[in-house]
Amino acid sequence: MSDGLFPDLKWHHAGFSVNDIDRAIAFYGEVFGMTLERRLNIEAIQTKVAFLRRDNFRFELFERAGSAPVPDHAHAPNTDLTVQGIKHACFSVEDCQAALELLHARDDVEIVGIIREVGKPMVTEDDPALTPDRLPAKAFFFRDPCGLLVEILIANDFPE
Repeated sequence: MSDGLFPDLKWHHAGFSVNDIDRAIAFYGEVFGMTLERRLNIEAIQTKVAFLRRDNFRFELFERAGSAPVPDHAHAPNTDLTVQGIKHACFSVEDCQAALELLHARDDVEIVGIIREVGKPMVTEDDPALTPDRLPAKAFFFRDPCGLLVEILIANDFPE
């Protein structure tokens, strides 16, 4: 594989517009252990900016006065795919089922899709707890407190 045009290329960050930057900072800190790296205001466009970081993974958050909310089609993965563009952030964990149950117990997120078998349709469940007739979650999507779509999947999703 070639290094392309930029042999020194490294990941830096992904940016997300939110309706409440303080709430987003608190959520991503509490849930994902991300720390506030930098904060600034761009007065000319009435925008607050924050960089969150965990290891080499960064989020840039924007809160702009008067910005439009997340559109209805972006509330769930399947309908979000009907419009082109960046779709979601994804984190991997060792125990996806445990992560699903932890986030389902919170009142500030909405679980919007669960994948229990690769290649099978995503499902929604009122109670995603593991039962004898249910496989553990391989991946799931949720909406964060600001309405952004986030995915969590099992760490061995792409075995070597």
